[in-house]
Amino acid sequence: MILEAAKPSWGWFKATFSILLTGLLISSCALTHTMQPRGKDLEHALEMRDIPAALSIAGKPKQYRPKDRVLYYLDAGLLNYYNGDWKKSNKLLQKAEDAIEELNTKSISKSAASMLLNDNSLDYSGEDYEDVYINVFKALNFLKLGDREAAFVEVRRIDEKLGYLEQSYAQMEKELHKDAQLKSAKKSKNTKFHASALARYLSLMMYESEGNFDAARIDLENIRYAFNSQSELYPFSMPELIDPSAKSLAPVLRVLAFVNRGPIKKAKEMHIHSSEDLLLVGSVDETVDVFSLHWPDIHEGYYFKFALPDMVERPARVSEVVAVTPDGSRYSLAKLEDMSLVARQTFEIKKSLIQLKSITRSVLKGLAAEKAQSMASRNSSSLFAALMMIAADVAVFISENADLRLAQFFPAQAMVAEIPLSAGQHEINLEYYSAAGNLLYRDLQTVKVQPGSVNLVQSWCL
Repeated sequence: MILEAAKPSWGWFKATFSILLTGLLISSCALTHTMQPRGKDLEHALEMRDIPAALSIAGKPKQYRPKDRVLYYLDAGLLNYYNGDWKKSNKLLQKAEDAIEELNTKSISKSAASMLLNDNSLDYSGEDYEDVYINVFKALNFLKLGDREAAFVEVRRIDEKLGYLEQSYAQMEKELHKDAQLKSAKKSKNTKFHASALARYLSLMMYESEGNFDAARIDLENIRYAFNSQSELYPFSMPELIDPSAKSLAPVLRVLAFVNRGPIKKAKEMHIHSSEDLLLVGSVDETVDVFSLHWPDIHEGYYFKFALPDMVERPARVSEVVAVTPDGSRYSLAKLEDMSLVARQTFEIKKSLIQLKSITRSVLKGLAAEKAQSMASRNSSSLFAALMMIAADVAVFISENADLRLAQFFPAQAMVAEIPLSAGQHEINLEYYSAAGNLLYRDLQTVKVQPGSVNLVQSWCL
């Protein structure tokens, strides 16, 4: 496939990049690194459900750089949710949401800086799925705090954000193809996240608790619509949910469990070889991805490399969740939303734009480095010139490392079960099993079931 790039303004390039980027090559190495707590101790703490230990490792702002404040708010906010500190969790998640909104209003200046350095040098503004699921956990926190109206506000915010994402994705496509820049561009994935079954389920249970059965029924239809209209995001059967319009006399206990951990980002190394007016771009990992990009006025013999972020799924610990009632009845939880799949699919939408920007930066920086090497070889000793060439090559590649930042503690899947129970206090056992059938964790919860209440059990096992 051959892509057509807009002809670079070489006068602008020589006047700006030859001077500016040569000076930035070395300094950008330090700017593009990020810092986020990871390691075996953190993994062990999560596996053992020792959230206080996890908070001591990853829940302190001093362990994050200022440009990664959104990551801190997300990580600490989610850890406090798992720890049962609903107020603190909401305070941190609200800060994350505010920071994301603030950073997104600076998109023009952010894009300009990104073209000079790379996304690692910028403030992290969150992935699309992170911004949406912030409000899911804020709503759940408010339900724990007994503030149903505030929980409704969060669900409405999700709807607003999903509407904005549709517009954003459309604009992204225009940016990728504007001014006939790409004659035959690689298309972004058509996946569009316009309806969340998880968000609609939260709304359904709240409407039903208020006795608004018609609104709850509409939410049930919207859940069906989310599954039917987004097969890429919901490639599994919809859970069997009790129709709220049936107005059953028996209250319904709803069990919502979050399992496993969301995806991570890994670096994918890419290589560029030039011929006359053409770039051949390809990856060197287990997947082959080679294409050509038309680049006017470039000559044969240049070689550049850079790294792109690739979002991949973590291995799953939990394969099955079973809710056990006091009489011994067992209810298997069904998947309602694959949050990890939503994360990966929505990330794929903007990969073409990330790739095009990375190629442009790599080529312009590489050409600037080549000019610096040429000047050094003419005006310096052979040893100094050789060192300058090596340093410039290394600086170009390091400054084009992949932005691998991502919140660490979003779950991978949301699972549900609905259990008709008599009014009163009940003990519910949630059993989490591995794919091999081994019991990983048993969560015993006491819940008071009563008409007019949400009657929701929240649980998790990462």
